[in-house]
Amino acid sequence: MNNAFYIAGDRGKGKQGLVRNYIYYMGCMKEWDKKLFFATILVALPLVASTLLQTLLPSVLVQGLEEKLPIGSLLAQMGALSGLLWLLGTLAGVMQEYGYTGQSYFSLYFMKKYVGKIMQVDYEKLDDKAFRNLSENVWNAGLYGRGINYAMGLLPTLMVNLLSVAVYGALLGMQNVLLVLAVMLSLSANLYLLNVARKKHRQYFGQIGRHAKRAEYISGQSMDSAAGKDIRIYRMLDLFLKKYDEALEGIGKLYGNIHKWYLLRNLSGAFLEFFRDGVSFGLLVYFLASGRLTAAGFVFCIGAVSRFSLSFEMLLRTVMDFNSVNTTIGYVRDFLGTEESWGEESKVGRERMEEMCKNPVEVTLKDVSFSYPDGRTVLSHVNLTVRPGEKLALIGLNGAGKTTLVKLICGFYQPTDGEILVNGIPVRDYGREEYYRLIAVLFQDSTLLPATLDENLTGLWGEGGQGEPMEPKQPHAGAGNRLDRNRLERSLALSGFLEKYESLPGKGRTLLGKKLNEGAADFSGGEMQKLLFARALYKAAPLVILDEPTAALDPIAENELYEHYGAAMEGRTSIYISHRLSSTRFCDRIVLLEGGRIVEEGTHESLLAAGGRYTRLYEMQSQYYRDREQIKKRMEAMGDQVSAALETDGGIFDEAG
Repeated sequence: MNNAFYIAGDRGKGKQGLVRNYIYYMGCMKEWDKKLFFATILVALPLVASTLLQTLLPSVLVQGLEEKLPIGSLLAQMGALSGLLWLLGTLAGVMQEYGYTGQSYFSLYFMKKYVGKIMQVDYEKLDDKAFRNLSENVWNAGLYGRGINYAMGLLPTLMVNLLSVAVYGALLGMQNVLLVLAVMLSLSANLYLLNVARKKHRQYFGQIGRHAKRAEYISGQSMDSAAGKDIRIYRMLDLFLKKYDEALEGIGKLYGNIHKWYLLRNLSGAFLEFFRDGVSFGLLVYFLASGRLTAAGFVFCIGAVSRFSLSFEMLLRTVMDFNSVNTTIGYVRDFLGTEESWGEESKVGRERMEEMCKNPVEVTLKDVSFSYPDGRTVLSHVNLTVRPGEKLALIGLNGAGKTTLVKLICGFYQPTDGEILVNGIPVRDYGREEYYRLIAVLFQDSTLLPATLDENLTGLWGEGGQGEPMEPKQPHAGAGNRLDRNRLERSLALSGFLEKYESLPGKGRTLLGKKLNEGAADFSGGEMQKLLFARALYKAAPLVILDEPTAALDPIAENELYEHYGAAMEGRTSIYISHRLSSTRFCDRIVLLEGGRIVEEGTHESLLAAGGRYTRLYEMQSQYYRDREQIKKRMEAMGDQVSAALETDGGIFDEAG
């Protein structure tokens, strides 16, 4: 359970010190809004001046009465001071309000930086536990709670109270230093006890997370329709409630321990406050009675003691809070400063890249091995060359390493050993954006944005009508800055999505993403697969990788894809991953992965003739599909409805890794 208070209280994180962190923070603020920067810096001056006038006003009135000033003069003095007080208060109020308004918007500055960084950082970082923890800390503690937003108000608070302590401390010290010492000692002891209570809070709060996760899980399951079936059928209600009660009871006990420490601190604080007021007011009464202090001076000192006490307490609290805010800013700087091993700068050169994008590429894997950080080896000494224009089929059982191999070719991971080359150039010798121009991939789990259909298909944004301008972030090969309608229609036709596209009332302007766009289009699994295939084709990349492209297609749509595959891959190199061996016949070569190694390769016919591992797997899968077909025919003959399970593709080659 990530909680803003708990994370921000985790000390010792971050590589930068407090001063450097706040210089960085204020530099970001100045970049975001210069007015906000100066308002934050200068607001302390009118605030402290107005509080000083508020303290001075009653004593001036008393002094005037003591001196028996004419009522006109007295009213003039009070009017002038009140007018100045109003002016300072108004100025401070305007600056504070501007700061409060800017505080919310300033967090957007860091949110934008966060989103930009998380989408730009090396892909393998997303699987790194330390980086994930850092990014979660930045999101939870840095952008919410006592984080970036809180940091903005903390600096002016520090400056106001530091200036107030200096001013009122000097004024009281001129009267008697014991007044200052009494306040400082009692408040220091009080805040020390508060710090102890907060440490206990953090200690117990860390234990609360364990119980809170259980309660959160049970609460989530109670609202999940899939879990709801099991809860009702297997009478699990009482068990769920018992476990939920245990989690809540554990949370309650820990919160009880937390509040005991705060209660102890409050009782001790009340005694210390009694001591402070007793000493301060006792001294002031003694000075007044002995003639060392006038009535006007007594009134002023009473106000000054109150202001000094409040300012000193707030100063100490602010200093304590700086520790957590410093940690937060440190997290943000560490996260945003994460170095990327693969830069976006051009390395190959524009002219050479344009030439590469027009012709199919060669992909070479030289003695490639890959192990995850936990030591699990997925690929071992893989040597493979995909020739320009070749249609290669990559098959294997679950966990054989096919998906990992695809991620390596895409540049998401770097091989543990060996290297991957495209057209004889090592992957990391390309700029990242250069390399991504060469590849289009249809992943098993792909993402569509809550934007128009054309924007999702082309990566361009704009109206997307016939010939209207659409702006690219990174132009695809040959895309220019306009939607290529002919290329889009060809991609839609070859993918089998054209008919659905044309049937939509808004066609390319149709919105996607029902969660964000009311009335957005919704597609079946097969239609989504065709849409994603069309997106991959539109990119016009010289290397296309299809990871289970027929998984959600019905037999007719699957057959259409096979018929169009040759035309779709014309002028491109392609890698086709499938669990159905029969679907790879149209490929030029088939590579069988097993245990992270290539165990067989050849055409469908040559592999069957060899009678090896491929042959045995093919016969097993063929028997599976024959049995399914026989069951289906018997059901149809008897007039029974064909089970949905029989209509769904599956088998021993279902892909998960």
